Amino acid sequence: MLPKGQKGVSRLSVFYKASKTRNVRNKFYSKAQCFRANFSNVSFNNVNFKGAMLTSCSFKKATFSQVEFLGTNLKKSNFTDATFKYCVFSGALMKKVNFRNCRFEKCIFVNTNLRQSKHLVIDDTNRIFDSHPSLKLDSELEYLLEGLRFNPKLHNSRVLHLKGGKLNSLTVQILIERLGNQRLKIGLEVLSGRLPYRVVTANNLFNIIDKASRTA
Repeated sequence: MLPKGQKGVSRLSVFYKASKTRNVRNKFYSKAQCFRANFSNVSFNNVNFKGAMLTSCSFKKATFSQVEFLGTNLKKSNFTDATFKYCVFSGALMKKVNFRNCRFEKCIFVNTNLRQSKHLVIDDTNRIFDSHPSLKLDSELEYLLEGLRFNPKLHNSRVLHLKGGKLNSLTVQILIERLGNQRLKIGLEVLSGRLPYRVVTANNLFNIIDKASRTA
């Protein structure tokens, strides 16, 4: 079970049974624990499984959009016929994970041993990195990103700033690549450190900044 009173964290603890929910959206399942749970045909959208244990679970024909598996233990889980779009696997544990007939589109894999998984096929619409990217940012962009450092709608998910306050370079790279430096700055200036809702994934943050930049 998850610790009680942990702000911004949704609870998820399923053992030896099927999920009653068919659509899971906008959840931060930090350190969730599921064992031999059945999530077949479930749709996950904008979900963060940071540090979660999802072992020996079934995700057959499930769909994942804007989902982040950050240090997630997926050991022996079955994703046969699942689809993934704009998902991030960072330091995820893939031992004996079955990805037979899975489809990946615009996903990112970082510091993850893909060879431990089974039947994994990734085409060139996806990217694989050995480690988090090293970025050099100008002082203006650093200042604008710093304005979101302690934002309560963003702080707990570690999407933009990691523990200790260090920038999440992977998220920043995603924002720069999809928005460009100038539009990213414009969006951050419009927001002025204010966010309309809780942010749990990098793509979630992109959508907010993108919308803000278009209203400038």
